[in-house]
Amino acid sequence: MSAPDAQTEQPAPDLCSNGSAGPLRIILVTGEPLYRAGIEIAFRERPSLMLLGGQTIDDAIALAQARLADIAVIDAGNFREVMGIAKALALSCPPLPIVAVSEAATADDVGAALEAGMRGYILKRVGGGELMHILANIAQGALYIPPELGAGLLRQSLCLNGATRARRKPHGLTVREEQILGCVARGLTNKEVARELQISEKTVKHYMTVIMEKLQVRNRVEAVAKANGRKWNVAS
Repeated sequence: MSAPDAQTEQPAPDLCSNGSAGPLRIILVTGEPLYRAGIEIAFRERPSLMLLGGQTIDDAIALAQARLADIAVIDAGNFREVMGIAKALALSCPPLPIVAVSEAATADDVGAALEAGMRGYILKRVGGGELMHILANIAQGALYIPPELGAGLLRQSLCLNGATRARRKPHGLTVREEQILGCVARGLTNKEVARELQISEKTVKHYMTVIMEKLQVRNRVEAVAKANGRKWNVAS
Protein backbone atom coordinates (compact mmCIF):
# COMPACT_ATOMS: atom_id res chain seq x y z
CA MET A 1 0.00 0.00 0.00
CA SER A 2 1.37 3.42 -0.88
CA ALA A 3 1.29 6.11 1.77
CA PRO A 4 -1.67 8.51 1.39
CA ASP A 5 -1.03 12.02 0.16
CA ALA A 6 -1.38 15.00 2.47
CA GLN A 7 -4.98 16.12 2.86
CA THR A 8 -4.42 19.80 2.22
CA GLU A 9 -1.64 22.01 0.92
CA GLN A 10 0.34 23.77 3.61
CA PRO A 11 2.43 26.96 3.59
CA ALA A 12 6.14 26.76 2.88
CA PRO A 13 7.96 24.52 5.38
CA ASP A 14 9.45 26.14 8.47
CA LEU A 15 11.31 24.87 11.51
CA CYS A 16 8.82 22.66 13.28
CA SER A 17 8.52 21.73 16.93
CA ASN A 18 10.60 18.57 16.65
CA GLY A 19 13.58 20.57 15.42
CA SER A 20 13.56 19.33 11.82
CA ALA A 21 12.96 21.34 8.65
CA GLY A 22 9.33 21.33 7.60
CA PRO A 23 6.05 21.00 9.47
CA LEU A 24 5.29 18.36 12.06
CA ARG A 25 3.40 15.62 10.19
CA ILE A 26 0.45 14.07 12.01
CA ILE A 27 -1.79 11.17 11.03
CA LEU A 28 -5.25 11.11 12.62
CA VAL A 29 -6.90 7.70 12.87
CA THR A 30 -10.62 8.39 13.24
CA GLY A 31 -14.00 7.17 12.08
CA GLU A 32 -15.68 10.52 12.76
CA PRO A 33 -15.63 12.84 9.70
CA LEU A 34 -16.92 15.82 11.70
CA TYR A 35 -14.12 15.54 14.26
CA ARG A 36 -11.55 15.30 11.49
CA ALA A 37 -13.03 18.37 9.79
CA GLY A 38 -12.65 20.35 12.99
CA ILE A 39 -9.03 19.26 13.36
CA GLU A 40 -8.32 20.25 9.75
CA ILE A 41 -9.56 23.78 10.48
CA ALA A 42 -7.33 24.04 13.54
CA PHE A 43 -4.30 22.82 11.57
CA ARG A 44 -4.76 25.47 8.88
CA GLU A 45 -4.08 28.09 11.55
CA ARG A 46 -0.75 26.47 12.51
CA PRO A 47 1.66 26.25 9.52
CA SER A 48 4.18 24.29 11.60
CA LEU A 49 1.74 21.35 11.79
CA MET A 50 0.50 19.24 8.87
CA LEU A 51 -2.48 16.88 8.98
CA LEU A 52 -1.79 14.01 6.64
CA GLY A 53 -4.38 12.36 4.41
CA GLY A 54 -5.83 8.99 5.34
CA GLN A 55 -7.64 8.12 8.52
CA THR A 56 -7.61 4.32 8.89
CA ILE A 57 -5.20 2.10 10.77
CA ASP A 58 -3.85 0.80 7.44
CA ASP A 59 -3.18 4.38 6.32
CA ALA A 60 -1.37 5.11 9.57
CA ILE A 61 0.79 1.98 9.31
CA ALA A 62 1.72 2.81 5.71
CA LEU A 63 2.70 6.37 6.63
CA ALA A 64 4.65 5.20 9.67
CA GLN A 65 6.57 2.55 7.75
CA ALA A 66 7.38 5.08 5.01
CA ARG A 67 8.60 7.49 7.72
CA LEU A 68 6.15 10.12 6.50
CA ALA A 69 4.41 10.67 9.87
CA ASP A 70 5.88 12.18 13.03
CA ILE A 71 2.96 11.52 15.40
CA ALA A 72 -0.09 9.24 15.25
CA VAL A 73 -3.29 10.45 16.94
CA ILE A 74 -5.92 7.79 17.64
CA ASP A 75 -9.59 8.70 18.00
CA ALA A 76 -11.47 5.56 19.04
CA GLY A 77 -14.79 4.80 20.68
CA ASN A 78 -13.44 3.07 23.77
CA PHE A 79 -10.24 2.34 25.65
CA ARG A 80 -9.92 -1.24 24.38
CA GLU A 81 -10.13 -0.03 20.78
CA VAL A 82 -7.55 2.67 21.46
CA MET A 83 -5.12 0.13 22.87
CA GLY A 84 -5.69 -2.28 19.98
CA ILE A 85 -4.89 0.36 17.37
CA ALA A 86 -1.91 1.60 19.38
CA LYS A 87 -0.51 -1.92 19.63
CA ALA A 88 -0.79 -2.46 15.87
CA LEU A 89 0.98 0.84 15.20
CA ALA A 90 3.70 0.17 17.78
CA LEU A 91 4.45 -3.22 16.22
CA SER A 92 4.71 -1.68 12.75
CA CYS A 93 6.80 1.33 13.72
CA PRO A 94 8.02 1.31 17.35
CA PRO A 95 9.61 4.81 17.32
CA LEU A 96 6.37 6.56 16.24
CA PRO A 97 4.88 8.63 19.10
CA ILE A 98 1.24 7.64 19.65
CA VAL A 99 -1.43 9.80 21.28
CA ALA A 100 -5.06 8.99 22.07
CA VAL A 101 -8.04 11.34 22.03
CA SER A 102 -11.29 10.33 23.68
CA GLU A 103 -14.56 11.75 24.98
CA ALA A 104 -13.80 10.38 28.45
CA ALA A 105 -11.15 8.41 30.32
CA THR A 106 -10.30 7.26 33.83
CA ALA A 107 -7.01 7.65 35.66
CA ASP A 108 -6.52 3.89 35.22
CA ASP A 109 -7.03 4.22 31.43
CA VAL A 110 -4.50 7.03 31.16
CA GLY A 111 -2.00 5.27 33.40
CA ALA A 112 -2.27 2.04 31.39
CA ALA A 113 -1.83 3.92 28.12
CA LEU A 114 1.31 5.69 29.32
CA GLU A 115 2.74 2.51 30.81
CA ALA A 116 2.17 0.85 27.40
CA GLY A 117 4.34 3.50 25.78
CA MET A 118 1.78 5.99 24.51
CA ARG A 119 2.82 9.63 24.78
CA GLY A 120 -0.47 11.19 25.82
CA TYR A 121 -4.19 10.81 26.41
CA ILE A 122 -6.15 13.90 25.40
CA LEU A 123 -9.81 14.53 26.17
CA LYS A 124 -11.82 15.87 23.23
CA ARG A 125 -13.08 18.85 25.19
CA VAL A 126 -9.75 20.67 24.66
CA GLY A 127 -9.87 23.47 22.11
CA GLY A 128 -8.09 23.39 18.77
CA GLY A 129 -5.34 25.76 19.88
CA GLU A 130 -4.68 23.80 23.05
CA LEU A 131 -4.55 20.54 21.07
CA MET A 132 -1.95 22.02 18.74
CA HIS A 133 0.11 23.15 21.73
CA ILE A 134 -0.07 19.69 23.33
CA LEU A 135 1.00 17.91 20.13
CA ALA A 136 3.91 20.31 19.63
CA ASN A 137 5.11 19.62 23.18
CA ILE A 138 4.78 15.87 22.69
CA ALA A 139 6.93 16.16 19.55
CA GLN A 140 9.62 17.66 21.77
CA GLY A 141 9.55 14.65 24.09
CA ALA A 142 6.86 15.56 26.62
CA LEU A 143 4.03 13.36 27.82
CA TYR A 144 0.51 14.66 28.35
CA ILE A 145 -1.87 13.84 31.21
CA PRO A 146 -5.32 15.49 31.40
CA PRO A 147 -5.07 17.87 34.40
CA GLU A 148 -8.31 16.61 35.91
CA LEU A 149 -6.91 13.06 35.98
CA GLY A 150 -3.42 13.98 37.13
CA ALA A 151 -4.25 13.86 40.84
CA GLY A 152 -5.52 10.28 40.57
CA LEU A 153 -2.38 9.16 38.77
CA LEU A 154 -0.18 10.90 41.28
CA ARG A 155 -2.00 9.28 44.19
CA GLN A 156 -1.31 5.90 42.59
CA SER A 157 2.35 6.88 42.25
CA LEU A 158 2.51 7.85 45.92
CA CYS A 159 1.04 4.50 46.98
CA LEU A 160 3.48 2.57 44.78
CA ASN A 161 6.46 4.57 45.98
CA GLY A 162 5.45 5.17 49.60
CA ALA A 163 8.03 2.86 51.13
CA THR A 164 10.86 4.39 49.10
CA ARG A 165 9.77 7.94 49.95
CA ALA A 166 9.76 7.10 53.66
CA ARG A 167 13.45 6.21 53.46
CA ARG A 168 14.69 9.29 51.64
CA LYS A 169 14.12 12.96 50.97
CA PRO A 170 14.06 13.21 47.15
CA HIS A 171 15.92 16.05 45.49
CA GLY A 172 16.77 17.76 48.79
CA LEU A 173 13.18 18.60 49.72
CA THR A 174 12.51 19.54 53.33
CA VAL A 175 9.90 17.80 55.47
CA ARG A 176 7.51 20.74 55.02
CA GLU A 177 8.04 20.74 51.24
CA GLU A 178 7.26 17.03 51.13
CA GLN A 179 4.11 17.65 53.17
CA ILE A 180 2.95 20.28 50.69
CA LEU A 181 3.82 18.09 47.72
CA GLY A 182 1.85 15.24 49.30
CA CYS A 183 -1.20 17.51 49.58
CA VAL A 184 -0.82 18.55 45.95
CA ALA A 185 -0.67 14.89 44.93
CA ARG A 186 -4.07 14.43 46.56
CA GLY A 187 -5.45 17.08 44.23
CA LEU A 188 -5.72 19.87 46.82
CA THR A 189 -5.66 23.51 45.72
CA ASN A 190 -3.29 26.01 47.32
CA LYS A 191 -6.14 27.27 49.51
CA GLU A 192 -6.98 23.72 50.65
CA VAL A 193 -3.30 22.97 51.35
CA ALA A 194 -3.06 26.16 53.43
CA ARG A 195 -6.17 25.20 55.42
CA GLU A 196 -4.93 21.67 56.08
CA LEU A 197 -1.42 22.70 57.14
CA GLN A 198 -2.64 25.85 58.92
CA ILE A 199 -0.43 28.22 56.96
CA SER A 200 -1.25 31.07 54.60
CA GLU A 201 -2.04 30.55 50.93
CA LYS A 202 0.80 32.95 50.10
CA THR A 203 3.19 30.67 52.00
CA VAL A 204 1.97 27.65 50.04
CA LYS A 205 2.60 29.49 46.76
CA HIS A 206 6.11 30.36 47.93
CA TYR A 207 6.83 26.73 48.85
CA MET A 208 5.52 25.53 45.48
CA THR A 209 7.84 27.96 43.69
CA VAL A 210 10.80 26.65 45.70
CA ILE A 211 9.78 23.02 45.12
CA MET A 212 9.50 23.47 41.35
CA GLU A 213 12.88 25.22 41.27
CA LYS A 214 14.51 22.36 43.22
CA LEU A 215 12.95 19.72 41.00
CA GLN A 216 13.52 21.77 37.82
CA VAL A 217 9.96 21.26 36.60
CA ARG A 218 7.31 23.53 35.10
CA ASN A 219 4.12 22.60 36.92
CA ARG A 220 2.53 20.76 39.86
CA VAL A 221 1.96 17.50 37.98
CA GLU A 222 5.61 17.28 36.95
CA ALA A 223 6.72 18.13 40.50
CA VAL A 224 4.94 15.22 42.17
CA ALA A 225 5.75 12.84 39.32
CA LYS A 226 9.47 13.61 39.52
CA ALA A 227 9.59 13.50 43.31
CA ASN A 228 8.12 10.01 43.17
CA GLY A 229 10.53 8.61 40.62
CA ARG A 230 8.36 8.97 37.51
CA LYS A 231 10.52 9.83 34.51
CA TRP A 232 7.70 11.76 32.89
CA ASN A 233 8.08 15.09 31.13
CA VAL A 234 4.47 16.23 31.29
CA ALA A 235 3.22 18.71 28.70
CA SER A 236 1.51 21.70 30.22
